[in-house]
Amino acid sequence: MPESKLPPLTGDTWTDRILRVVEPVVFAARVPTHIVLLVITAFLTYQALLTKPDAGWLKSIPIQHPYMQKFIEYFEDFGGANRLIITVMAKDGDIYNAEYLNTFKALNDEIFFTPGVDRLRMLSLFTTNVAYVEVVEGGLKGSPVMPPEYLGGPDFEPPESMIRQIRSNVRKAGIIGQLVADNENGAMITAELLEINPQTGEKLDYIKLANDLEAMRAKYQEMNPNITIHMIGFVKIVGDIVDAIVMVVGFFFIALFLTMLLLWAYTGSFKLSLLPMGCSIIAVIWEFGLLRFFGYGIDPYAILVPFLVLSVSVSHGVQYANAWVAEIDAGRNNYDASLMTFRRLAIPGTAALITDVAGFATIYLIEIQTIQEMSLNAAFGVAAIIITNKMLMPIWLTYLKIGDMAAFREKQIKREHYGAALWQKLSYVTRPSSALVILGISAVCTAWGVWKYPQLMIGDAQEGVPELRPDSRYNLDAKSIVENFDLGTDVMIVIAEMLDYGCVEYAAVDEIDRFQWHMKNTEGVAAVQSIMTAAQLVYSGLNDGRVNSFELPRNKAALGQLYNMVPPSAAMKTVTCDAIAIMIFTEDHKATTIARIVDSVKEFNEKGTGQVHFALASGNVGVMAATNEEVEEEELPVVGYVYLVIVTFLWLSFRSIPMVIAVVAPLSLVSLLSYGLMAQLDIGLKVATLPVVALAAGIGVDYGIYVMSTIKEGLERGLSLRLAFERTMHKTGKAVIFTGISLGGSVATWLFSGLQFQVDMGTLLVFMFTANMFGAILILPALCRFLIPICRAEMFGQRSCIDPEEMEAVKADLRNVRQKLTGDDGDGATGEGKA
Repeated sequence: MPESKLPPLTGDTWTDRILRVVEPVVFAARVPTHIVLLVITAFLTYQALLTKPDAGWLKSIPIQHPYMQKFIEYFEDFGGANRLIITVMAKDGDIYNAEYLNTFKALNDEIFFTPGVDRLRMLSLFTTNVAYVEVVEGGLKGSPVMPPEYLGGPDFEPPESMIRQIRSNVRKAGIIGQLVADNENGAMITAELLEINPQTGEKLDYIKLANDLEAMRAKYQEMNPNITIHMIGFVKIVGDIVDAIVMVVGFFFIALFLTMLLLWAYTGSFKLSLLPMGCSIIAVIWEFGLLRFFGYGIDPYAILVPFLVLSVSVSHGVQYANAWVAEIDAGRNNYDASLMTFRRLAIPGTAALITDVAGFATIYLIEIQTIQEMSLNAAFGVAAIIITNKMLMPIWLTYLKIGDMAAFREKQIKREHYGAALWQKLSYVTRPSSALVILGISAVCTAWGVWKYPQLMIGDAQEGVPELRPDSRYNLDAKSIVENFDLGTDVMIVIAEMLDYGCVEYAAVDEIDRFQWHMKNTEGVAAVQSIMTAAQLVYSGLNDGRVNSFELPRNKAALGQLYNMVPPSAAMKTVTCDAIAIMIFTEDHKATTIARIVDSVKEFNEKGTGQVHFALASGNVGVMAATNEEVEEEELPVVGYVYLVIVTFLWLSFRSIPMVIAVVAPLSLVSLLSYGLMAQLDIGLKVATLPVVALAAGIGVDYGIYVMSTIKEGLERGLSLRLAFERTMHKTGKAVIFTGISLGGSVATWLFSGLQFQVDMGTLLVFMFTANMFGAILILPALCRFLIPICRAEMFGQRSCIDPEEMEAVKADLRNVRQKLTGDDGDGATGEGKA
């Protein structure tokens, strides 16, 4: 170990006691510590290389929510909400030709035998559970829509009579607008996906299935150039997001490269710029390695978390590099410069990171597995930063040699000189008049955020899938399906619960009928269907299609006979007929539409006779309703818990309520403005966005902790608030500005992503990085002016300070202080202390 010229720590403060334990591990034992850290890094690198995407539909829903409990209860009876919808549209003409039907049958058969597809609940023209019923002489006649003799195949040429029969069957089955397009120029395949393979017990590989579906699309469109195939469903969303990961990784490396160039320009040393970036990359490697080690994969919705980890790491690395350069400029060798920097920044930096970890872990309270995994993901990454930035970085800096030290120091002096005038002018934000102006502007911004907050959507604020671009293949497919089919893609299933065989009791039947009428007249509902709808059609057919026969009989036996004519595979009622599924097809899945429909169901339940209870909910819209309610219910408590954790750790760090308020108030304002910005840009608060908003709050607190720590240090030395803040800008404030600008600039590259939610989060993070920066260097010192006694360092147990602003005798010393704020006369007292 090189001989250090710094005196050993002798203080009795809690920070000194901690440093006396940790400092020898990092510096006295730096070689074995370095080796251990490198070995751990090698092991976690191996683990990281084994990490795989881990998508799951059940992970993205709140299983404990009452709606989802009802969904699980009736899953075997009515199926799930994880639907795959495929439509095959003819470019010219209709579907009634051999070329189209042969292609459709081939695709249908391949989908039917695809692993993960629930074959019992698959519906299309070529599945036997799609049939027609007609009245004939002597009774009723029914048969599957597709004649069993239709064999298909590239060489199969059905006779014209069979084509006419198929056209007739389709129209008699009443499936136009449902499984056949309105203009009969396309047909639909719907299938439910099984999360777990019942034969093997293996989890469905969504990414493989998505790739297989794309291969089928390409295959059949090439086979028949006169068709276009459209596919939607959770599996396709996951596939499209994963397909964009290559681009996401590209943005990751662009951000790394840009940040490194800015660091090089900022520090004046290429070698020095590599260290924060190296630590940041290792932190991300540890993040992935720890995920894999604890049995997790990368959820597609969590692909932005490594960017946040990188941002936090760069923020701390810049602070450390900046402080080390200042110590070098003061004449210390590389070892002592690293040791002195460690003593100054290890405790506040670690406190900030522990605050981040605790805040991120708090998000785990939201009982949605995807969000919980994001929480662990971020917590692992930031915990890794504590090791890489507070142990690995100091060790590396002890070995770092600057080639031409004289030239390097001259460059740093010039850099300090260029910024000195700016920092001196910026320090006037601590004057009462300037501080009042800043706080007045902050109050206006707060009022705007409070006004916009109620407009924030919980859930999707737009049509289509907001995770993908409006012009993405998926959203264009969804738009095509909605335009060509009456029932669209969004459905909420409400369960009508009653006594055993209650569905043949006229009182219950009447209440269900009134409920369906009530829901049909709810804004946002496109159509309502149930087994009663099908039974009414059958009853009408039995009565020669008379208009006045479109009713249901009151006789139990007659009702039971009608229900039995509906194929069991339609999954519309339970075996004992104590529950039936009422399918409410919605015009879209916007949060406002879903909330309106849910309120309408609850309203009818409250006014009903009690014969039937209409339970929410299944279907993809039912899942969205549960998720939206869970996010809405947990959003404020979880963000509140995050801030409670932040306040607790700030109190432990500063032991001063005014200082805690000065750090938290700007952070809270930025969070509020972020919600307002989301409302303004129609970005809904949902599973993909809530964690990012909460995680970004943890990033912002780092700025405030570094600035407040240095202000506190200056006040303890007896400086006025203005001079303490000017000194802070020289030491840490400029690093905060650099971090905010560099991270905001690198994240701005996300605006060119193919993923809409990355564009949205990029917009939010650019705002949050820069807004938190301004909050730390403008609002925080302005608050200090009114919260912290101007010239009473006795609040820290010190003597009263001398105010240089009011004493002519020390002006000459102040000019010297500003020229060389980091100067040291050898006895450990700086110019500021002497002043």
